[in-house]
Amino acid sequence: MKKEQPIGVFDSGLGGLTVVKSLIEQMPDEDIIYFGDTARVPYGSRSSETIQTYACQDVEFLLQYQVKAVVIACNTADSMARTLIEERYDLPVVGVVGPAAQKAVAQTANGKIGVIGTKATVNSGAYEKAVKAIDPFMRVFSRACPLLVPLVENGRFQRNDKVVRIILDEYLEPLHRENIDTLVLGCTHYPLLKEAVQACLPDVNIISSGEASTDTLRELLTRHNLLNDTKERGEHRYFVSDDAATFTENAEIFLGRSLDGAVQCITL
Repeated sequence: MKKEQPIGVFDSGLGGLTVVKSLIEQMPDEDIIYFGDTARVPYGSRSSETIQTYACQDVEFLLQYQVKAVVIACNTADSMARTLIEERYDLPVVGVVGPAAQKAVAQTANGKIGVIGTKATVNSGAYEKAVKAIDPFMRVFSRACPLLVPLVENGRFQRNDKVVRIILDEYLEPLHRENIDTLVLGCTHYPLLKEAVQACLPDVNIISSGEASTDTLRELLTRHNLLNDTKERGEHRYFVSDDAATFTENAEIFLGRSLDGAVQCITL
């Protein structure tokens, strides 16, 4: 592995771009290869066997570009397939579940942690397992929020949006009643809702899994002497498995900036 090799990032669609946004902000020297499996989105409603197959195919695609590390920028794929990917491929792998769990345990004061995510992520119990592995005395309260991804992808995530507020209130009220003091946004779409969520839970620590994974990746690359320190702005390439035009149109929402390169549509 060499420092100059790119970081590979994959997701089932657009949400992983919030992880790319964090990577660009925190590690601007790094080259990034992003793959969004838009032909098969969403992963959250698939079986674990199917998700594992898709995730390994995504990694195989990224390996064509000699990536030095892979970020699983999808909570569902991380919870279902990370162990298999680590066993099968000889390179550093960072997910979003473990880093967010570590950050949540570090920040909670009362030991009550909430998690919101897709049905598949919540049903997997991945966050509860990750938190309990760090501290078995922590209590984790999870809530599946199936309406949030469609809202975000339709541009409905502002804190003053009445529809967003009504839906968030319904999803978050049970967690609020449990007196959580820390909440993990367990889906990479959800960072766009962070301000709206914070407005509903003003006294709760809100943790973005994407930001936490970036911190973990930086530490990992530094430890292996793979952090790119050329002081030159990294190049970013984007690939999808379907409909590059729609991806390009919506990418700015997730990146908070326009794409700095063309999106290529490929067939796995």
